[in-house]
Amino acid sequence: MTNIVIRSDEINAAATALSMAAAAHTVVLEGQVLGPGQHTFEFLGERTTVQLASFEELRPDDPTVAVVFAEGESASAGIEQILATVTPDLFVLIGGGVTAVVEALNTVDRHGIDPAAVLHVGSFIVNGTHLGVKAEKRNVLAGFLGDNPSDELVKLAQDTFPHITIGEGAVVALSSVNAFMHLPPMLLNAMNVERGDELLFYVEGFGDSVCSLLEALDKDRIALGLALGLQLTPVPELLDMSRGPQGLPGTTLREKINSFPAYQNIKLPSSFQHRYCAHELRSTFAPLSQIAEVVGVQVPTIQAVVRLGEILLQTDLSAPARSDARTFVAHLRSQRERSHKALQQPEGIATLK
Repeated sequence: MTNIVIRSDEINAAATALSMAAAAHTVVLEGQVLGPGQHTFEFLGERTTVQLASFEELRPDDPTVAVVFAEGESASAGIEQILATVTPDLFVLIGGGVTAVVEALNTVDRHGIDPAAVLHVGSFIVNGTHLGVKAEKRNVLAGFLGDNPSDELVKLAQDTFPHITIGEGAVVALSSVNAFMHLPPMLLNAMNVERGDELLFYVEGFGDSVCSLLEALDKDRIALGLALGLQLTPVPELLDMSRGPQGLPGTTLREKINSFPAYQNIKLPSSFQHRYCAHELRSTFAPLSQIAEVVGVQVPTIQAVVRLGEILLQTDLSAPARSDARTFVAHLRSQRERSHKALQQPEGIATLK
């Protein structure tokens, strides 16, 4: 099996650690939620007990996968903390959008690590907390940050995370489903956020207007993808894909979101600084807006929510995102150029260094 080292204080990371331990991997969770030892939790409706390991219990003959959660946490800090303890065969970055990808690229470059040893998984692979896992996702988009990952790394990723579908890294960075699910309800329920109302986020807070805003944002995202030469799958389809062969229950987008069992008890946050708002704006929407400026495509709805976010958070979101946007576009163009040169290279002729 695999040694898995997870770095995060996110409760969903604890749920992921417990799930991976239940799959017989040796799992270390480096964070504040759970420590080494036995833990009992509800796993898909069944009471389950698993063992989380210490670093000393990692198996030297097994490959090591490091998992860094970037949903509201720093991808760069997570990678640095992992490297202070172990040198993994594969890094797995969970969520975080464009900003997390740029942070990861910059960090591994400082350490001389090949970006092809970093896999970006677009969203959480389970729904749950340290108390229970309510659902496991399927077909979660994932992509390596560098060119031509080895067959061994691809197999290690697929064996460790059977929940994923590996595609192009740039597509994954622009397909943060969580961002499109989180931000519209935060903006359109602003008064409820300010009052701290006990609103059920995906049931009472996710109405037709929220769905309309989500779909308008998604239309901009798809247009941006086309400008970059990327074919992006609409968010509603990504949601259905990740919930298995049957997809989400219901017919309309609102019905599907309102009725999904794992969403039923999630409450509306009481602060715009919550990751559902501040993080999604900084990691996804502000960078998307700036990427659109770099490539010259109109994304009016994305630009509108970024401006609203700046008002609510009382901060400039655009200036910090410009550097990330330029780095992301430069990385994508560099990959394309290398791929084009590789296709032009005659077989059997070495490239001059």
